[in-house]
Amino acid sequence: MKITVIISAHRKGRELECVLTGYAQQTRRPDQIIIAQDGVDPSIGAAINALRLRGVPLPPLLHQMQEQHGFGKFRALNRAILAASGELLLFTDGDCIPRDDFVERYVRLMQPGMFLAGGSHVSIPEAYHERHDLLAAIGDQRVFDYAFLSAIPGFRKNANRLTRNRRLARLMDWLTPRNAFSGSNSCAWREDVLAVGGFDEAMAYGGGDLNIGLRLNHIGIRGVRARHTLVSLHLDHERSYYCAEKEKANHDWNRHVRRHRLVLPRVSQIRQMETPRLSLAQLVQVL
Repeated sequence: MKITVIISAHRKGRELECVLTGYAQQTRRPDQIIIAQDGVDPSIGAAINALRLRGVPLPPLLHQMQEQHGFGKFRALNRAILAASGELLLFTDGDCIPRDDFVERYVRLMQPGMFLAGGSHVSIPEAYHERHDLLAAIGDQRVFDYAFLSAIPGFRKNANRLTRNRRLARLMDWLTPRNAFSGSNSCAWREDVLAVGGFDEAMAYGGGDLNIGLRLNHIGIRGVRARHTLVSLHLDHERSYYCAEKEKANHDWNRHVRRHRLVLPRVSQIRQMETPRLSLAQLVQVL
């Protein structure tokens, strides 16, 4: 079974360098990494080149760029989905550092008929990560130790969110279930993602990842959350691009999608380039 990690990126080359360093430490290496960049900011390519110059052992890596026209994350992700070679697609962001067991645990937990989500962020405050070089701490994994993180001013998470005890993590996951797709920490079967036409490119920031999760539900794909098992660290930042009006419109659309059990997105290059084919079992779920 092959797994492709799809990393959405915009600018933030320094953060991406930390993220890719995390993927170089994986106990189960991804078979492919795709950097899905919205825009042409050169810092992303510079980060990739810096890692190669340092001899960091990265999996096969494809860097895709597109001209930016408004919020284009979902258009970039759909391009990456079409280019992916893995049966499993792990979606994350260019500011989310994976723990060394991240990919391995995704592969172990994934089953047919489901998508898997890590859920809410464990964040490193921006004021800290902007002033400290984290590459060495990512390399030896101490950045994931609660003692390391709890010493950072502004860090607020329970130690259970970082446990490496698999039984405790699975118990905590069972106690905190949620059927929701998270764009920064989720995995789905490529076949299922193609069946629902990928991401809705008409959506702005806020709710687009929930949207694809709803549509996956509508073809019988259940969402499973494992936020204590699937650990990554988010390099926190301000959100100057946030627009409350657009987020409200997204949530209004998601309510419509849920109410009418819609499967396909309004705008998607996947829907245009490939006619999604639902299996008999999926058709029964839709009907």
